[in-house]
Amino acid sequence: MKHVLVWLSVLYLLTGCGFKDIDKRYLVMAIGVDKSEIKEKPYHVSLKLAIPTSQIQPGQSNTFHLISDDASTMTEAVRHLKSKVDKELDFSQTKMIVFGKKLGEERLDKVTIDWFLRRPEIQGIAFMALGYPSAEQVLNVRPKSERLPADSLIMSFDQEGTESSYIVTEFLFDFHRRLSEKGLDPYLPIIRPLKDTYLIDQVAIFDKEKIKAILNPEETRIFNELSKKIRNFDIETKTDKAQFALNVTSFGYSYDFDERNDSAPKLTMNVRIRGISEESKQSFYHSQWNRYKEEAETETAKRYLHVLRKLQSLKVDPIGFGLRYRATHYHGDKDWEKWKDIYPRLDWNIKVNIDLIGSGGVK
Repeated sequence: MKHVLVWLSVLYLLTGCGFKDIDKRYLVMAIGVDKSEIKEKPYHVSLKLAIPTSQIQPGQSNTFHLISDDASTMTEAVRHLKSKVDKELDFSQTKMIVFGKKLGEERLDKVTIDWFLRRPEIQGIAFMALGYPSAEQVLNVRPKSERLPADSLIMSFDQEGTESSYIVTEFLFDFHRRLSEKGLDPYLPIIRPLKDTYLIDQVAIFDKEKIKAILNPEETRIFNELSKKIRNFDIETKTDKAQFALNVTSFGYSYDFDERNDSAPKLTMNVRIRGISEESKQSFYHSQWNRYKEEAETETAKRYLHVLRKLQSLKVDPIGFGLRYRATHYHGDKDWEKWKDIYPRLDWNIKVNIDLIGSGGVK
């Protein structure tokens, strides 16, 4: 009986200590981190807080409260931001983390994202992106079609809404892995705020600390094809002999290293594409499709070669050729040192095979 009374006393003391009702919480839907103008407080942290509503309607229930603060650390910023609201900050619904472009150009490494990895409520599958010109401006956009705060950004990246070949998706766990993995460099999609929507059609390529280059929209689309092996994109062929667009329904590739000639190492990539002609200035009905197919294969190989050589010239490897090289060789650090010597000299042999399965029209 004495033991029972002791446990009841403990339970009485614990009641109500660690739990707060939903109406006493602010749900943090997205976090933005910019470079501050204050030297002693380098981080300008913004939180997008959802305001609860009884009905969910596009453009009407996406009410939010954006609060910001400058601090020397993320921990300090969040602690001080709590003094600006009347409810507890709840990070369990945070699925969007946006860093400002200036911060990415200066330093974005494991130290910068350490707080996000240690915070137990923030999941490793949270999306990451760069905000241009700033993360705060991105979070302050209120799209008319949005049902919940930050919902339009989340739908853009998880492909439950739009599916665009220009939108590159990156997760917190994968970005953290790429910061330390040999042979696999980080990247982040760039979000640009418009009047009442977003434009996401570029990607920033990093070394292990900061931005090395920003790819233009066409290069971003090609990078997305190579890094994610996406489908449902288009390839446009413009030559003197043919001008048409190919809607790709199936895409894949494989590659092998050839080190037999040590002075000229080679990577041979075999690309397999299957698709339908979606738009054309020529009639395909009575034409020899092989001629158009060959033109498209030549132009497509040039597209991939351009992006691969650009990444090579930047001395970054976000696609992971170096990781594959390490995985298929068995001498540890010696193989990594050899790859660092090989990659700048690597010659690319791109072979594209396109299966044109239809003209896309009705005779």
